[in-house]
Amino acid sequence: MSAATRRPASTAPKPPTSISASCIIAETATLMGTYLITVATNAVIQPRAKLDSTYGPVTIGDGCIVWERASIGLLSEVEDEEGIISEGVELGKNVTVEAGAIVEAQSIGEGTVIEVGARIGKGSVLGKVFDFPHSSALLDGTDTDDRIQHCKITPLSTIAPGEILSDHIVVYGQNVRRVGKPGLEDPRESTHMKQLEVMRTLIPNNRAKWQ
Repeated sequence: MSAATRRPASTAPKPPTSISASCIIAETATLMGTYLITVATNAVIQPRAKLDSTYGPVTIGDGCIVWERASIGLLSEVEDEEGIISEGVELGKNVTVEAGAIVEAQSIGEGTVIEVGARIGKGSVLGKVFDFPHSSALLDGTDTDDRIQHCKITPLSTIAPGEILSDHIVVYGQNVRRVGKPGLEDPRESTHMKQLEVMRTLIPNNRAKWQ
């Protein structure tokens, strides 16, 4: 390729970041935007995953796994849509976002699993609420201080913008809902920790690129 036809290198500025020294960010992961992107302790951002803070801050909690081609962050501005409040996207501790999933939620509670190709709408809340701006109680009347998270969104499922899900809710099929079996948090966390350890050995870390 001649100098005249060579593509210019990207001049897009890096987003502001707060990145833990113990997280893994793959070489081909993308961090973009103008708001702060926070990646916490032991989180893993896989190749071709995207964290986009163009329209609000993005927070990736301790031990989260963001799989390839997953997108975390608002994809458009929030324009006073009725019932939708969003100040960015926050993933709680040990959340898993699988390949191709799109997450625009206000917050995702600890231990939640969002499976392949699922879409989580703008301003939605899954499990525990992070500083929910309107009330200390959710629509089901449960106080936020008593919640323990762990939702599961199965492949290709969709959560509507502004929707609120209680803990342990499983969404599957044609938007069918059921309450998952509680008491499995410890074995699931153990499995999650093993996944993190494997990924830390397999994925080359390019964290310094974004610091």
